[in-house]
Order: sequence, then C-alpha cells, then structure tokens
Amino acid sequence: HNQKHESAIRNIIVPKFQPNSTPLTHGNHTSNVAIIVSSSRYWFNYRHVTNALSIYHLLKRGGMTDDNIVLMLADDIPCNMRNPFRGKIFSRGITAGDLMENVEIDYAGTDVTVDAFLRVLLGRHLPGEERKGGRSWPSLDENTNVMVYLTGHGGDNFFKFQDGEELMSNDVASAFSQMYELKRYNEILFISDTCQAFTMADEIGVPNVFSVGSSLKDQNSYASHSDTDVGQSVIDRYSKIVKDFVDDAVTLTSGSPSKNMMATNDMEPFDKATVAVMERFNLHDALVRIPMNHGELGPNSKVGHADHLCSRRMNQVPLSDFFAASVVEREGQMDRRRVEASLWMDDSLKVTDGEDSRHVDYDAEKECTIDREAADENVNQSREEQKESMSQKNQKGMSPFSPIFLAMVGGFLLFVNFSSRRW
Repeated sequence: HNQKHESAIRNIIVPKFQPNSTPLTHGNHTSNVAIIVSSSRYWFNYRHVTNALSIYHLLKRGGMTDDNIVLMLADDIPCNMRNPFRGKIFSRGITAGDLMENVEIDYAGTDVTVDAFLRVLLGRHLPGEERKGGRSWPSLDENTNVMVYLTGHGGDNFFKFQDGEELMSNDVASAFSQMYELKRYNEILFISDTCQAFTMADEIGVPNVFSVGSSLKDQNSYASHSDTDVGQSVIDRYSKIVKDFVDDAVTLTSGSPSKNMMATNDMEPFDKATVAVMERFNLHDALVRIPMNHGELGPNSKVGHADHLCSRRMNQVPLSDFFAASVVEREGQMDRRRVEASLWMDDSLKVTDGEDSRHVDYDAEKECTIDREAADENVNQSREEQKESMSQKNQKGMSPFSPIFLAMVGGFLLFVNFSSRRW
C-alpha cells in the first residue's frame, strides 16, 4: 500500500472500527444502480478505460452485480493493435490484475453515444436493445440510489463522446429533472473525471443529487503515471487515489494484503473487508478530502463538490450507499447463499445465537459413501451374468420357427426356382 496514505487512514478510518465510535447512517433506499461511461476512443486514451474499470471492480467488490451496473466503453483498448498484451488492460503494471477479467460490457464502440447514455438514465431502451446473457436492464424507482460516473475529455459545461458529439451540462440537468419527475431515484451521486469536470453540474437543480468533479472551471485533470511495458499513461490521478485509498484502508484494517483488489470471488457475494471500510468512509472524505490532500491532482487542480440541494450532507453519507450493494440487497445475497449451502446439508440445520449448529445424520451420510468391495463384487457379478446370457444364446442357436429363419428359407427357394426356369 501507499505509505503516504497510512497516517490518514489511521486518523480517519481506523477509529471508526472502535466499539465506541458513532457509525454512519445508511440511507432509506433498497437498491443501488451504477452507470459507468468511458467516452474516449483511440490508444492514447488508454487511461480512461482503466478509470472506468477501476471503479467497476470497486463496485463489484462491494456486492453490486452486473445486473445493476451499466458499463459503456467507447473503445476496445484491450484488443487495440498497439496493445502489447492483447485482450488485457492494466492500471498498475502487468504484474497486477487484468482489469478485463470478469467484465460485462453493455455498450461498446460506436454504440456509446450521448443518446444511448440519456436513454439509459431515463429507461427508454430501443426495441431489441438487449443485454448479454438475457439480463434485464436495471429497474430504477424512488427507492434506488444511482451512481453516474463519467470519464473522458471535456471542457466548460461539456463532455465529449468519441470526438464526434458532446454531452452538455444542461443535458445532464434535463435528464436528472425527468428522472425526478418519473421517480427514478432516491439519491444520485454524479462524478465527473475530466478537465473542468465540475462545470458539468452547473445546471443541476433537482433535490438529492450529490455532485463531484475532479477539477474546477479552467482547470485540468491529469494522468497519474506511464507504464513502460504498456507505453501509455495507464490511469488518471483522481480515479487512482479514490480506488487506492479504499484498497489501502482495507489492507490496514483487515490485516491482510490487498493483492490485486479485483472483483470478489464466486464463493462470496461481496468482499466483507471492502464493505466494512465503505460503511465507515463518508462521501466527502472519500471523494473530496482525500483526493485534495493526498492525490497530487496537479497544478492548481481542485475537486469540486455540491450537496446543498440534498437532505443529507456528504460527510453524513457512507460510501457504501453508492459503491456497494444496498443493505437490503446484501442481506438477500447472503440469504440466497444460505439456501444454496443448505442443499448440501441435512434438514436438521439449526441457528443459535447467530452461529450455525450442524447435526450430522450419519445414516444419511452413508448413503453418499461408496463401498468399494461391494461395488467391485457387483461389477464382477454383472459381468458373469452377461457372459452366461451370451453363452445361452449361442447354445440355443436359431429356432426353425424364427421369422428370420423362415424369410431366409423362402428367399432361397425363390432363388432356386428362378434359376431353374432360366436354364
């Protein structure tokens, strides 16, 4: 982990793991949905794809499933001819994890447009516009927290899509206003990581929208570092500090190394250590304070944020309210895991004081145990029976009343009769 982060983590996160600490209060929502957009094409914009995928994997570790994440990548950087590691993409060098692992992309290439982005927000999908694997599009209602993340190139009140069109700040404001009227959100977290990013929130006027931009008007958003193996800048500074700080906080609070910090494995629906940090890390610290103080964002670059139209302040909102599955969803995931696990147990599973007390029925267990000697004896007996049956068939021969025998005799007589007449 980054040694520079350690003192901040010990001052901000570690105390919140103490028994006498005051926990952050979860929102009253029942589901979380995320829309992640990397709008840039071309090889030299490699870092914008890694920005998006870094946030994507952070959400997956928090328990969010691909059903509730809409991922839009304008360029297929992993398959670019200039990529020395075809099919892969890295944000921390080739020794780290491949960010394309277990990724479900919903919009790619020329399908990533301003129109497609706005239709996703408003739920106006075109006929025949289906997701891979038959997955349905996320369902948004008044109980849904929505996180919108944009990364790419931008300027004063605009965000570029593939150098061909622009998303304007009033487009975003209009979409959020329609979502408010249609009751398609409980709260929105709008993050823009681009040059002059915070200007994209200038026109927003509906309640309960938290806005964050990696730079202010007339300021730039800078790349973090280049990788000699890849030959490009591999991630932007703002997105890197957000993910790195969560990773380091997990390492220091859980006592285990963060490894690649990719999505959680198939055995657990979410990474418990990551969720524990997110529940104690408020939005202001995670998205504003830490990047400003520890992110080295670049000359004169500052993070912009707004929560004046929200019922809660950003320092009251846990990061898990947007970056993880909701409490209701996590409980549902755990319940499903328990049901699946119960298929491998007997019916006498008992739960006492929050712990599993398992009674093993040995008679039932014996049914799943193979007696090798008995099995071998049965196999040998079966083989002997087959040999005896074949022998009996051979001894019996063919009956004179057999239809096959009669047909053969009739055919022979016809042949003899035909032959004698001809000669």
